[in-house]
Amino acid sequence: MKNLKYILIAFSIVLLFSACSSDKSEDIAGFVISGTISNGSDIKQVSIQELTTGGLIMIDTASLEAGGKFTLQGKLSEKTFCILRFQKGDIVLLVDSNSRLNLNIDAAKIENYQVENSPENQELKELFLLNSSFMAKSQAINERFASYSAENITPDIELSIKSAFDSLQQNHQSAVKEFVAKSKESLVPYFAVNFLLPEADANYLNEVDKKLYASFSESKYAIQLHQKLERLNKIAEGAVAPDIVLSDPYGKKVSLSELRGKIVLVDFWASWCGPCRMENPKNVELYNKYKKSGFEIFGVRLDDNRDAWIAAINKDKLLWPHGSDLLKWNSSVVSLYNISAIPYTVLVDKEGKILAKELRGKELEIKLKEIFGY
Repeated sequence: MKNLKYILIAFSIVLLFSACSSDKSEDIAGFVISGTISNGSDIKQVSIQELTTGGLIMIDTASLEAGGKFTLQGKLSEKTFCILRFQKGDIVLLVDSNSRLNLNIDAAKIENYQVENSPENQELKELFLLNSSFMAKSQAINERFASYSAENITPDIELSIKSAFDSLQQNHQSAVKEFVAKSKESLVPYFAVNFLLPEADANYLNEVDKKLYASFSESKYAIQLHQKLERLNKIAEGAVAPDIVLSDPYGKKVSLSELRGKIVLVDFWASWCGPCRMENPKNVELYNKYKKSGFEIFGVRLDDNRDAWIAAINKDKLLWPHGSDLLKWNSSVVSLYNISAIPYTVLVDKEGKILAKELRGKELEIKLKEIFGY
């Protein structure tokens, strides 16, 4: 049940985009963002910062004047997602050096902010409201979970909470896709798709790319999605699984390609990963049931401690091939298979093609029964 809490927290995490650096000069042309913040007597300063995968890059700051007024200026080489930050909250804006934006913000009800002169930023607000609604529902589920003491959490309660979260998550993903489908001639969908789960269907992202690329081929966001799809398409269902060549705990080279002719579950795990270790008993059960019929497991470990690796293999009785480069999240397999969290699995057929991903527990059992017929 502890893992469910982590999942609920993770639901609020949004991946950001890469962006180029910018500089500010009061003497050159660039964007101007002006506005008024009401009900914010304790707010002294407001800033505008670029969103990047490496963090936030400051562009400009301004002190609030009488009546809560502010003006921010700066230059950007292209249209960029930025964040307006102040003590009571944040607002995401789409800005370029030609932007002339005017905002009205009620610090007591930030979600009701108004942006003039920008249809794209109005669209961003709609996305913000959409996600805020689902986050509020997620928080309610989290509070329901927190209301139970450890001894009062029964399997039925745990299943009920997990089902509620799964349903919410599914509805959220559908709502984001509907939002993207309605958007026209806007960069906002490039931000919206980051609210999708890391394992978002590559076919769907290809549709988004096809829809938008002709209009935004020079945008860093269009280029980034292209690069992401290049990685995802290499590990899409039906593609030949990229080969993995690693050393086993005793230094012998092992590879995925040498297991051709078998149905292989590539299991990305680590000795320190609690959820991974919880999956191991079921994997052992399925391995013992189907190994004579041509089922194999290839354990790929994301860790940096050889002794802990061997101890976990022995304790959990994992009698299948294992490999690791002992580089943890710096392992080459992380980018090769676009791994953002473990446990993570890839099921490969006898020809080395990917059958499915993210199968665990009951789902894996059903798939193997379908393949082997018993």
